[in-house]
Amino acid sequence: MKKILVGVDGSVAGGAAADWAAERARDLGLQLNLVHAVPEPWAFPEKALHTEAIAQAKDLLKGETARIAARFPSLEVLTTLSSGEPAETMRKLSAGAEMVVVGTDRRPGNHGEGFGSVSFQIAVISHCVVAVVPAPSARDSSGVVVGVDGSRDSEFAVEYAADEAERMGEVLAVVHAGGGPGPVPSSSGRSVRGADPSGSEHLGHGLLSESVRRMERRHPGLVIRGILDLERAPAEVLLDASARARLLVMGCKGRGGARVLVGSVAQHVLLNVQCPTLITRPDLQAIGQDPRYPG
Repeated sequence: MKKILVGVDGSVAGGAAADWAAERARDLGLQLNLVHAVPEPWAFPEKALHTEAIAQAKDLLKGETARIAARFPSLEVLTTLSSGEPAETMRKLSAGAEMVVVGTDRRPGNHGEGFGSVSFQIAVISHCVVAVVPAPSARDSSGVVVGVDGSRDSEFAVEYAADEAERMGEVLAVVHAGGGPGPVPSSSGRSVRGADPSGSEHLGHGLLSESVRRMERRHPGLVIRGILDLERAPAEVLLDASARARLLVMGCKGRGGARVLVGSVAQHVLLNVQCPTLITRPDLQAIGQDPRYPG
């Protein structure tokens, strides 16, 4: 049976991630694997401190297992206590997983290098889809948001997002930033107005319109909105659109292709997560053989 892996660390965001992962695993009939990593013995100044850390980790996993089991009694919950760094642990385990879920370890106003964020590292190096879940918010949320930029990576993300929106009974918002003219049609009957038709703006409008039409054909019962923003950077537009969303879906690499681990837009969004955010990681070889994603 496929598993959803979730990192647990005793934090508020970690608990939110575990609850989010548990609900998803229950709904999809998957196992939930609670994962915690303790640094290698050499990372501790004294052997007794490593022993204590192991004992605390076992208590943490036991407590989280009991808490999750009480909320989701039908769910099969497994635990993994690993030795090493959290990101590398998740990378190894993710090879056979359906999804990896982690809580965001960055807070508003927290600045620094991207690779200082464990959740960011996990999203970048894991082998499967990764969900980064922020601490709970009291604000109302609705809808699924996905970014499209014309790459095969983003088209896979759009299809993934459409499936999620359909499963969740939510409206799908397909977002493109960076150029496009005139109104963008959508199944909601509304349109989003852009600038004068010229060059890359015309291309952006056509790209978004085609993406919306494609999803309307494949998901006839799904309400889909197209959002075109010609003024702001893609990451800013996605963060704004996802501020009150239930889910944001993004391709990992976007237009960066095979030469990058993560695209610049995904990097910025991952370090400023507003809602549960899925980073898709498609099998590019399979995509190349799929007529839905022409090369």
